[in-house]
Amino acid sequence: MKNQFILLALSVILCSTSCKKNIIVEDASINAPSGSNAFGNVTVISGIGDNTSTGTGAGVTEINTNTTWTADKIYLLKGFVFVSNNATLTIEPGTIIKGDKATKGTLIVTRGAKINAVGTVEKPIVFTSASAAGARREGDWGGVILLGKAPVNTGTDVKIEGGLVQPTGKNDKDYIYYGGIDVADNSGTMKYVRIEYGGIAFSVDNEINGLTMGGVGNGTTLDYIQVYRSGDDAFEWFGGTVNAKHLLAIGTWDDDFDTDFGYSGNVQFALAQRVATVADQSQSNGFESDNNGTGTDQTPKTSAVFSNVTILGPIKKAGDAFNANFYHGAQIRRNSSISILNSIISGFPIGIYIDDTKVVTANSTSTNFTSGNMVIANNLIYGTKNTEVLVSNTAAAAAIEAKLRADNVFAKDLFGSSLYTNAYLYGSDFGSGATLGTPNFVLSTNSVAATGAAFTNPKVSGAFFTPVAYKGAFGPTDNWAAGWAAVDAQSLAYTTPGAVR
Repeated sequence: MKNQFILLALSVILCSTSCKKNIIVEDASINAPSGSNAFGNVTVISGIGDNTSTGTGAGVTEINTNTTWTADKIYLLKGFVFVSNNATLTIEPGTIIKGDKATKGTLIVTRGAKINAVGTVEKPIVFTSASAAGARREGDWGGVILLGKAPVNTGTDVKIEGGLVQPTGKNDKDYIYYGGIDVADNSGTMKYVRIEYGGIAFSVDNEINGLTMGGVGNGTTLDYIQVYRSGDDAFEWFGGTVNAKHLLAIGTWDDDFDTDFGYSGNVQFALAQRVATVADQSQSNGFESDNNGTGTDQTPKTSAVFSNVTILGPIKKAGDAFNANFYHGAQIRRNSSISILNSIISGFPIGIYIDDTKVVTANSTSTNFTSGNMVIANNLIYGTKNTEVLVSNTAAAAAIEAKLRADNVFAKDLFGSSLYTNAYLYGSDFGSGATLGTPNFVLSTNSVAATGAAFTNPKVSGAFFTPVAYKGAFGPTDNWAAGWAAVDAQSLAYTTPGAVR
């Protein structure tokens, strides 16, 4: 109670000098973790759209000076919380940050600002739901949004999706826009970070993703990041050049890896594990890629390169039932030119779809493939229920399918279970009985994926890519998800600061 009176007094003083000062409100009475007596360990970060918190400063918080969040507290995001004014938000290893559902709690790192969220295997940083253990689900809060100054093919000032609103009286381009001309722009570092139960919907088909990246440059470091049970996409890149390694997308609602607006970065070692019953009305895919919403020829073209990716679809074995909203292992459309190499896609109704149904220049998506700008090679496409290769350009379909079959291995009767030690176990959100447990994504003994990866193609011969012998995200020995990536996030209390495992 003392802290509240002191804060109230400080608020009055601050407001008398500048009524719109930005304050972090630490209030023991607001949404303290259930069962916790350490009320002083809860810090409410009150942002745009929060009209529920007490204390002057509610609804006007932005982090506009260098700030550190420490692991001895639990932070609660209420509304849209912006890191702005070129400030850096540093988050200590083991810190827990919760997002409020009613106010769509979301963390936004604006252009010029940075996040320095570097956890460890033993002490990952966790963004998660504010609901109690056992009551959490997708869309419980917003997510994490990084906005940068790297090139985007729709302009240098592009508004991010998700329904964000800038602080009252402030220039929206300073808060909710992205894009620019700085290829090497740096939005900071995220490493050993979990983002759980995000993806709240602002409106139908206008949701915040688990991790949204708008115009993020390749000066940014993204490594060892798990998005768990997102209510929209797990990872979505809107333009930019940022590279990433060691990504996990578990139990995603919509797409796992979505690329748009000229994203041209590189991604290596990424795994998605789908759940047969969980899919979105907009069609759920492993990869979904567009040059932009109307398939124009604008540049930079979406040309990201993915290597060593594993996407375990909803079909674990022949005859499995699954949500009818699942569609493609990879849908490449609207003049996108992404490349996928050394990867594994298993268990989708349709394997690969090269889609020209919405383009400005006729057949531009398929032309990206036939010209060699789009490379899909050295992959295993397993367990497809219906069509392994679908091409909307009927004139080129036969040639494209022949090339894909020559450069990749297709096997309808094989699934991820033939490659991995035990890939189809789930936490209590999705598993029960024989399917409840900790998955092991390490390759099984004598797995055909253990050899055959190649890094001679110019798409993957650069310094970013680590040459390995195996296809897919994991090899026969190195379980890089162990320790930091929670499998059963639903059972973790998150009521004690620093208790993230």
